[in-house]
Amino acid sequence: MNKKFKGRAHRMMAMLLALVMICSLVTTTAFASQEDNYHDPADRWLNAANRTNELDANATVTHETFTCAVCGGARSFMVWRTPEYTRDGQTAMLRNVRYSDGTMIDGKSKGTILDGTPGMDATYTGYHWTKANCETCGTMNSNMGLTDYSCGKNVYWLYDCAAEFTEELDPVTTYEYADDTYHRVITTTGTYCEFCFGTRKTTTTTLERHNIETDILPQPANGRFATVDHCTVCDYNHYDYTAAKAVIADYYGVVDGKPHTITVTDLSESGVSVSIRYGNSADACTLTSAPNYTDEGQYTVYYEISYTFKGKTMTEDGVAYVWLRDESMKDDGNGNFTCGCGCGDPDCGCQDKDCHGDCEKDKGCGENHKFVLLDSVEPGCLTLGYDRYLCTECGRIEKRDYEAALGHAFQSVLIREATCETDGKLLEICSRCGQMKTTATPKGEHKYSTHNVAATCTSPGYTVKECSVCGDRHITNITSALPHNYKAHVTPATCETGGKTVHLCDGCGSSFVTDYTAALGHQWDEGTTISSGTCVGSGVIEYKCQRCGATRLEGDPAKGHTPGAPATCTEPQLCEKCGAVIAPALGHNYTDEVTPPTCTEMGYTTHTCENCGDTYKDEYTNPTGHKESDWIVDKEPTVDSEGERHKECKDCGEKLESESIPRLNDQDITDNHGEAEVGGYLVIVTDTDTEAPVMGAVVTLKKDNTLGIRLPDGRLLDYADQTTVTVLIKKDKSAVPGVD
Repeated sequence: MNKKFKGRAHRMMAMLLALVMICSLVTTTAFASQEDNYHDPADRWLNAANRTNELDANATVTHETFTCAVCGGARSFMVWRTPEYTRDGQTAMLRNVRYSDGTMIDGKSKGTILDGTPGMDATYTGYHWTKANCETCGTMNSNMGLTDYSCGKNVYWLYDCAAEFTEELDPVTTYEYADDTYHRVITTTGTYCEFCFGTRKTTTTTLERHNIETDILPQPANGRFATVDHCTVCDYNHYDYTAAKAVIADYYGVVDGKPHTITVTDLSESGVSVSIRYGNSADACTLTSAPNYTDEGQYTVYYEISYTFKGKTMTEDGVAYVWLRDESMKDDGNGNFTCGCGCGDPDCGCQDKDCHGDCEKDKGCGENHKFVLLDSVEPGCLTLGYDRYLCTECGRIEKRDYEAALGHAFQSVLIREATCETDGKLLEICSRCGQMKTTATPKGEHKYSTHNVAATCTSPGYTVKECSVCGDRHITNITSALPHNYKAHVTPATCETGGKTVHLCDGCGSSFVTDYTAALGHQWDEGTTISSGTCVGSGVIEYKCQRCGATRLEGDPAKGHTPGAPATCTEPQLCEKCGAVIAPALGHNYTDEVTPPTCTEMGYTTHTCENCGDTYKDEYTNPTGHKESDWIVDKEPTVDSEGERHKECKDCGEKLESESIPRLNDQDITDNHGEAEVGGYLVIVTDTDTEAPVMGAVVTLKKDNTLGIRLPDGRLLDYADQTTVTVLIKKDKSAVPGVD
């Protein structure tokens, strides 16, 4: 183990622990990390719900041996270490903040740790957070001594990443495509702490020409060879295509005594050699020339085409056909020949296929031929179609029903697409007769745009000219990288940690450290007697550093803990003398009572601890909402004034809606039911004898609350034609008291 580490560990433990012997040393089983398990925590930083959880999630965990102030001997500890990252790049120790909850060195005051997220708004400081848990008694940070603020608390404390525990990173080089000529070489170097893996990185970028290799790739499905220029170290690839295509056309024709076969058109570009073999079966293509045919029939020709370009060969297999039709003189088997037109004259000259049966001689049936359809010849791209008829009596053949030639039915096959750099090539093949033609499509022009990349302290500057169509790029005007803009950040030495100067570049974040200074060491006073006995020693003397305020204890054999107040729900039982945890907190014992929801208020469950009265609410339920009533009349309308009515909630009585009721009519005319409404009355006028309704009667409610009725024209109030008037209360059609 490094001597400086042993001395530092010795001083830290002497300050923190009330030990059996003053000069006892602390040993550790943690060793320097190996680079094969190195990782930069900033590259995979995990955010968590609170500061402690975040440090836990990103910590490097080891098992080490320290002296536990609670157990009183050397014990195995689980240790967590996480690099310190701050928004100003300075350790919180410069602000006298030592603990992860913001507590300062004195264990009482609060400060700020300026924490942030590495890679976004925070930078590694050269310090790390650490905490330890005794795996025997379970006490947190008991290696720090019973009187230290962190003892018994789940908090981290700061420790510097000393130079002697710093390792160099193996350089890492990556490559990125820049343009058709250059790629970027990105080199990352730096240092890291062997304990927490806190890392300082330096990245430089240079431009380097591609290391080009060329491959030839046969692409038979596309009828071409691809020439690929690719860089062996980056992703640059450039493709160029060379057409390798031969088109085989079938042959359709008539027997004319001449040999016929398929036709081959080689469309391959310069540099491609083509070799074709023919045969009568797919596995026996050994002929160097296509077989010829003279007799009528349908023949199958198998072929195998080999294309060779710059040492690479690809093969294409296929089959083509030859059809020959005989329209010449035919032997009837008895030495008699019949011409194709059916005239039977061997001298008519109709061996020519243009003979349409127009011979001067007409032997046999004369004009009384008995023709039947013999066969049909379909029209071709350039030839007529027709039907042939045969006379069943004399054998005459005539051609009729001519159909026009169809013309070519060209189908396009793209041999090569046009780009900004090369012409395109299009092959058009007639799907009926196999005739073909090629068309060259002209290449387009590059559409370049230009932008400048400024030089930085890690990469050169240059101008990029890039085609928006094909992506062709060119880099020009390369300028050197700028010098680093280093600023010095001084970390002064403290009693326990050494000092140093970190030179940090504002442009790229690279850094280097100089001016290391040793830790100052504590300036202990003469000591103060705390008590004649403690839990872990019969006598305790406290020594205090006159520079930083740190304390250390020395004592005699322990007398045991003095239990304090019993443990509560949230507080453990502590020793009254040393503050050690004797019994853990009990935890809350909650009971529920449920508050149901109202029309407007949510319901919820209140959990109350039976021991301490702590309470919280959850399981909220939505308000039930108002239950609307029917209209309730607050004031009845009269002929002189409007009435009022409202709706209210049936459960809580809250008024939900209100409106006025129109004032009552003081005059109305009876309808076809003989009814009229005035005031609050329903007046019904009927014929006394027939009980038929009387329409058109004017009913008036007078100021003295009496009714006046004027019968319609033609109706009299007499004995012979009596009228009955019925008066009811309108709202419920009940009789009006005192009215008969």
